[in-house]
Amino acid sequence: MCIGCYHCVASCPAGGLTVGGIGRDDCLEYEKNVAVRFEHIAHLIRSRRSIRRYSDKPVTDQTIEQLLDVARWAPTAKNGLPVKWVIINSAKKVHELAGLVMDWIKEQPKSERMVEAWSKGNDPIFRGAPCVIGAYTDDNTAQWSPIDTAIAVETLDLCATVKRLGTCWAGIFVRAAQSSHKSVLNQWLGLSGTETIHGGLMLGHLGDETYHRIPHRPEAQKIWIR
Repeated sequence: MCIGCYHCVASCPAGGLTVGGIGRDDCLEYEKNVAVRFEHIAHLIRSRRSIRRYSDKPVTDQTIEQLLDVARWAPTAKNGLPVKWVIINSAKKVHELAGLVMDWIKEQPKSERMVEAWSKGNDPIFRGAPCVIGAYTDDNTAQWSPIDTAIAVETLDLCATVKRLGTCWAGIFVRAAQSSHKSVLNQWLGLSGTETIHGGLMLGHLGDETYHRIPHRPEAQKIWIR
């Protein structure tokens, strides 16, 4: 019944348990002096915005590695850890990928505005972001891919916000990657035929898009059962 979560290793006060070769020395220590306040998390979530204007400054590979290193702790169903990443960290390559997505968009109804914007030199797909990160899973092994991937991408999203980076979910890219255009995009991304993109995130340094206050949101709709 073991799913390799290593909770028993992490919770053993004596540090005497080993599971599958993983013991206390393979676990990170709790930083007991680091206290994250609720107000900080609340402000982070409320102030996070979808950014669609980015500067030309590239995002370093080191920064991306730091973000992904935290995102691997995002929870997954049965600790399956199915989420994998493909990083396009080049403005030139991002534009090339946008062109492939645009080929799919041209086949869709009501796509005239996006096609026109592309023809004028604009990028309605990735909005000029210098980096795009795709999250994918293997269809043969993952059971809860959309949910596991969404949690991982949002974890990455919030970590990037803390780093003062702009982000925006790349929904059009994901739709194209799950369509009849999948084989074309998978080949370009280096994915196999059984692997599927389930999440995408634009990433870059903030451009001239600024906010002076947090937008209004309606109260959450609730059903209390006591």
